[in-house]
Amino acid sequence: MGKKMKVKKHKSKNLKIKTRVAVAAISGIAAAIIMTGVLALLLNIFLPNFYNFSSVNTKNYSLLNQVQWSQTVSAITMELTSDDTADVKEEKLSEIYDDIETVGADIFIQKDNGEYFSRKPKKEILQKAQSITTFDQDENLNYFGDNGLLIITHAKSDNTSYTIFITSTDYTVGNLASNNSNSSRLISTRTSIIMLVIILILILSIIIMSLITAQTITKPMKKLTDGIEEISSGNLDYRIDYDSTNEVGITVKAVNEMAARLKESIKQREEMEESRKQMTAGIAHDLRTPLTSIKGYVEGLRDGIANTPEKQKEYIQTIYNSANDIERLLNELQTISLLERRSIELNKQEINLHEFLSDYVSEAKYTAKKNNYTIEYKEPKEEDKHIIVNLDVPRFSRVLMNIISNSIKYASKARDGKLTITLTGYDKSVIIALEDNGIGISDKNISHIFETFYRADQARTRVSDGSGIGLAVCKEIVEQHGGHIWATSNEGKNTTILISLNKVMKEVNNDD
Repeated sequence: MGKKMKVKKHKSKNLKIKTRVAVAAISGIAAAIIMTGVLALLLNIFLPNFYNFSSVNTKNYSLLNQVQWSQTVSAITMELTSDDTADVKEEKLSEIYDDIETVGADIFIQKDNGEYFSRKPKKEILQKAQSITTFDQDENLNYFGDNGLLIITHAKSDNTSYTIFITSTDYTVGNLASNNSNSSRLISTRTSIIMLVIILILILSIIIMSLITAQTITKPMKKLTDGIEEISSGNLDYRIDYDSTNEVGITVKAVNEMAARLKESIKQREEMEESRKQMTAGIAHDLRTPLTSIKGYVEGLRDGIANTPEKQKEYIQTIYNSANDIERLLNELQTISLLERRSIELNKQEINLHEFLSDYVSEAKYTAKKNNYTIEYKEPKEEDKHIIVNLDVPRFSRVLMNIISNSIKYASKARDGKLTITLTGYDKSVIIALEDNGIGISDKNISHIFETFYRADQARTRVSDGSGIGLAVCKEIVEQHGGHIWATSNEGKNTTILISLNKVMKEVNNDD
């Protein structure tokens, strides 16, 4: 293995690309401003100063003022629709309010139909707005008039709507005016020189900062490109070495995770393929056994071995039972296929779960008795006797039948087989527990028993005697009921299958 190189981390790596571009732009502008300030100082020293400006107050709002207010509104809208917390949003909105309050303006923000942010009552804001101009608060409005300004705009974030009011009846704008033509010409000349220098400095700053920024962006992008090429060539163990929280870092992380998921997917596919091979062998075995039996007994009938009515009856019954085994296996295969494709629609009804379980156990225990097996249903708490769930009764009966059949099949030979069923209600759900005293399941196999065609180690548990379909059918049916099924086990002692279902919550009528 090659020696892993240590990469020195820099804080600049964590800057987002747009931030880097912004920093480059700001740096260029800052450099231009500094150089311009120096130039202006020199010009003031060597050139006569004819600047003489007077401030003129007016109620007329220029295009520049409208742009400034548009930027203010955009800042408010962006903050309302951001992912910031409520406290951060309020803090930033307060900062914006502080700025515009200095020019005599007020803000009122309405969230849906209720007050969200303001320092003055909504009634006062609306009265001021009505004194400026007529408006419809459901429509956007930008009014700049002699009697004040009124801005109404709307923002939407997810399912939340905001309405923003900005009003001012006391707002003035300072304009500049020169006193004489000579100063105007001098100002024009000086301004031209300064603007030329600013443009040159901006161009130079942008070029320099662009080169620096391009280098910081292209380097990680090359790493990303090389990594993608390596992974796409089939090396799924390759990981791109770039640690950052910016856009490139996020993309690198996603690519690395994709490679890991792809590797895991291939592994799962290989495991599934192996499982399918085992399944094919299992089905072949399960079909071969009854078919061999049928073939043998048919030959016995044909050759006259069954020469008495009693033997003939016995042979025919054996053939019938073997045919039933084949039919059962094929039905299980068809059922699991339909369930996995969601081709079976459940016919669910509101059922009293306690009554359903009580009736089912009453019937099932007689069949179990024929196999020297006992099924017991413990009486639940009084409040749990009235739990209602949505059940497809035939399908859910199939779940219980498969679990009970499994328990009987893998009952311990050292003791009498027994299955105990309990019902426990919770706040919004109910759990059915089916606990047997059989041979148990190893920790290695317990997490796989609900997988289709899964067979445990034959030498250890005898689970391989089954088709590996019954519990998978149970899982699909339970999950289509909106429930969950899982198992716990003590190997050599017991196994418990647990089924969780959602209660039907009845509305409480509080009327007297």
